[in-house]
Amino acid sequence: MILMLGDVHGDIRHLPAVIEAERPAAVIFLGDIEAPSNFDVFLGDLMAMTEIWWIPGNHDTDSQENYCHLYESALADRNLHGRIVEIAGVRVAGLGGVFRSNIWYPPEDPVFLTYEDMVAQKFRHKKALTAAELARLKYRQPSLEVAELVREGQLRKHMSSIFYADWFQLYGQTADILVTHEAPSCHPYGFREIDALGQSLGVKYAFHGHQHDSLNYRAFDEQYGFQAHGVGFRGVTDMYGGRILAGGFDESRYSRMGKKEDS
Repeated sequence: MILMLGDVHGDIRHLPAVIEAERPAAVIFLGDIEAPSNFDVFLGDLMAMTEIWWIPGNHDTDSQENYCHLYESALADRNLHGRIVEIAGVRVAGLGGVFRSNIWYPPEDPVFLTYEDMVAQKFRHKKALTAAELARLKYRQPSLEVAELVREGQLRKHMSSIFYADWFQLYGQTADILVTHEAPSCHPYGFREIDALGQSLGVKYAFHGHQHDSLNYRAFDEQYGFQAHGVGFRGVTDMYGGRILAGGFDESRYSRMGKKEDS
């Protein structure tokens, strides 16, 4: 069993009891972790209770502290963004971060296809980075010198932006589950690109955080060909969409359903 963990925003006091009761093989944090110390240190005893995986949320690059505590922690290699990993016998595809207008905000065309393109075009005044440095930077393995650049405002912020290449490299592969920070279009603030990604992967289930709610998407199951589930603020859902712990705003935000608004 894998558990999906909604945005915790620096507070995991609800998790020990849930993990002790459910005994999952693994858990996946759906972004906006905002660890107040190195992620592995922040998790404490949870590290010994289950396998930990994560995707970034937009707030995980808001500050140098948020970024370093996550991307430079002992769990940095457990980032699922832009890749497919077999976890507890299940193929899980991950797409962390958010769409941003100065990078790619569907349905508009991408401004930059890759993170490397953005660095090359927007930061020409910085030290020239070699292809190898850019590759290490993109996949969260920067040299110390490059890491110093990444910690700076815009470079750091866009480590949680969705670039077209991040989305496209997953498109058409196969997976059982898709985890994203952004929501599919069945959410009032969701995106059709998340629908299309799940369909192309052939997933059975898709889970998202970010919106701090858990709406009923069952009317979209046939259209999508998979079940989509939002996991609320500090909520917990199992890998089949069963709600283990309701999110903090689930009830108050249920009225969002059926009120499609512009993103």
